Amino acid sequence: MKRLTCSIAALFLCVATGLVAQAPPGGGRGPAAGQTVEKIRELKPNLYMITGGGANTLVRVTPDGLIVVDTKNPPPPSGGDVNYTRVMEEIASVSKAPVKIVINTHHHPDHVGNNQKFIDAGAQVVALEALKTRMASDPRTKEIPGLPTQTFAKDQVIKLGGAEVRAYSFGRGHTGDDTMVYFPDTKVVMVSDQMSDTTPIVDFANGGSAVEWTKILDGVLALDFEMAIPGRGEPKTRAQVQAFRDKFAMVVTRASDAIKAGATRDTLAMQVKTDDLGWTFQPAFYGSLFDELKK
Repeated sequence: MKRLTCSIAALFLCVATGLVAQAPPGGGRGPAAGQTVEKIRELKPNLYMITGGGANTLVRVTPDGLIVVDTKNPPPPSGGDVNYTRVMEEIASVSKAPVKIVINTHHHPDHVGNNQKFIDAGAQVVALEALKTRMASDPRTKEIPGLPTQTFAKDQVIKLGGAEVRAYSFGRGHTGDDTMVYFPDTKVVMVSDQMSDTTPIVDFANGGSAVEWTKILDGVLALDFEMAIPGRGEPKTRAQVQAFRDKFAMVVTRASDAIKAGATRDTLAMQVKTDDLGWTFQPAFYGSLFDELKK
């Protein structure tokens, strides 16, 4: 694995006071839960999570600066940078140190949306080479500034202020550029959208794979961890990661068995039972899954 080491940089720019979401006039309800950046939460000593405003964000505090994982949704077309401002407000409540390194777990907008803000403030954005390529080509992200400033081919060890973070590419799953981010000293791993509280989504158009999905979770389960952080939702236990992995494997096995029994691309969706798993896939998922399994 390659090694990346950061030196102490200049003092971080002061964080401006951000906008706080307010209820609309007339006593109406405010934004739905998860749409706005929420209060920072401590997961383990020097490791924090910020929910809302896009994908979950992790913050690793070190004496020499901060490591941030994922940067939430980009600014709205109307302008403003409320997600970045709110994230920085929450970070400043636990540490005044500058953000030195940002790691993206995959290229979707809710994970890379404020990369450029962090770059402008002096941070490096570190990601898979495949992530940079897909971010630059996916119609949803190619206009979002902030391509990674440093890339790696497969795995990377990042060291800063005595802390170590390991980034792993175990294969294709939610996308073709999924990265698992492991904090060995706290036994926490960010699994991003490889786990979901709802029906999992495979971005086949951007290299995602249903057949290889469990390979990534097998790689995660080989790590020594106590807590797994999904792209959205609450932290998961090792047992929950195993259960999710087994559920996904069951979907693929049932589809494979149905194809062996004569299911076609057009009929596969009707011949794979998933209601007992609590998942409801779109018909297009089964077409792409059929194509994968027939290969």
